Amino acid sequence: MRSSSVVVAALLVVGCSGNSVDSGSDAGAGADAQVVVDDGGNVVVIDSAVVNPPVDGSVVIPVDSGIITGPRRDQVCMRWKSDRADTSEGTFAGNIAMCVPGENSATGKANALKLINLYRFIADLPPVTESAALSTKAQQCSLMMDANNALSHTPPTTWMCYTAGGAEAAGKSNISTTAGVQAIDLYMNDRGNATTMGHRRWLLSNSLGPVGLGSAPGGSCAWVIGGTGSAGKAWRAWPAPGPFPFAAMSQGGFGMTLDVTGWTVQSDSINLGAATVTVTEGGVNRPVTVTQLGANYGSRYAIRFVASGWTSAAGKTYHVVVGGVSTAIAYDVEMVACP
Repeated sequence: MRSSSVVVAALLVVGCSGNSVDSGSDAGAGADAQVVVDDGGNVVVIDSAVVNPPVDGSVVIPVDSGIITGPRRDQVCMRWKSDRADTSEGTFAGNIAMCVPGENSATGKANALKLINLYRFIADLPPVTESAALSTKAQQCSLMMDANNALSHTPPTTWMCYTAGGAEAAGKSNISTTAGVQAIDLYMNDRGNATTMGHRRWLLSNSLGPVGLGSAPGGSCAWVIGGTGSAGKAWRAWPAPGPFPFAAMSQGGFGMTLDVTGWTVQSDSINLGAATVTVTEGGVNRPVTVTQLGANYGSRYAIRFVASGWTSAAGKTYHVVVGGVSTAIAYDVEMVACP
């Protein structure tokens, strides 16, 4: 039987130009693991379609539950509620003992993709699509992770249920020992991944998409490398600028919020190597500790900053200024308690 543990791991890819793309270059696994306990007492180890709506404008956004209109704040809260109304994994159709991967259920794929695009919407990034071909290999990858009760971006041929397609996916995916839908929240919180925050950065990558989504009861793989996306954002931040669902601060963190796991800023073009960060709320300085993150996990450059002696609160707006960079970065995060 499997142990009651959860693991996720992210990937580093350096393309020929040094950008975080996959052009046949080698992929290295992010060596990041952490131990936490979920709400049920289980030990956990953690190794549609309108693009970029204006912050203060009124647009129409089709979602599963119907049509959403109105100010950006209303859009964000309605999307948060609608896109999270069903986070079920669906039914696993494979057989681990017989090494039959089956298919990731339509429900599971749809819900995982919905969460990815929800997070990208909040970050003012375009949605991505799912590739059936990539998902087939990601499903083989998920079976391998579950069958071997382990994670590896370079699984050996001696692994149970080994396939070349599954191994290929393992080298190009965020991987987890949870099923696929739950894993998306874990990737975005990225608890314990203080040196790279790679899972989150891949999901917020300019180049993301199409993705491959595989899921087994005790393993999942989200193919994130080698995308053809071209969002073209100079920088991305999480928590994101503008109205931000306060519930997202703790989602997937097993009690640890983004104030502790880290706020992040990432860029493909702005060198953040000497970046400083100032956070104020209501004119009061909110101290933070800044660290540089490993390069080429979904973005060439990135920083992480954690709250020092304070915690975020709903109803507050936090003004963030990133200094020491060639291009000015300043934004407001409005913490919204969505009804």
